[in-house]
Amino acid sequence: MVALVSVVAGFYFYDRFNGGSTSPCSDPASISSHIYNSYRLQIVKSCITASGTVDRVIEEADGDVHLRTNLDPAYSNLTNSGNEGYPNYGDLVVEIICVNPPSQTDAIPACQNYTNQIPVPSAGQHIVITGPYVLDTDHYNWAEIHPVYSLVIG
Repeated sequence: MVALVSVVAGFYFYDRFNGGSTSPCSDPASISSHIYNSYRLQIVKSCITASGTVDRVIEEADGDVHLRTNLDPAYSNLTNSGNEGYPNYGDLVVEIICVNPPSQTDAIPACQNYTNQIPVPSAGQHIVITGPYVLDTDHYNWAEIHPVYSLVIG
């Protein structure tokens, strides 16, 4: 019996720590390779999952969609002083990349050969998001999940 439990536990931990295909923290379709000027993002954690309610949906010139997300209380520690005030008003920035064709010239190459598969929610919807937790050094070091690997509405 002990041997059977050991084998099952071994398979579980092997799958969990060696990129099992069902992990929400895998990078589907190599999404991260389509971030333009990725040097500006300082990775804090390679992958997290958080939830909250979308306050605002903003289409950006780089083709990305920003979801200003009012986090559920369990995740309120994910924002920082860079997220306070204009333009985020305390919300976490959640970025779905390459949703639209970029009009910003330096972002065009990053979105080539990539088709977004992440659903875009509407303001007021509750979401669960998974992706890298980063600081955007071009924008006051505000905290973001960028890019979104997985998003569930509801």
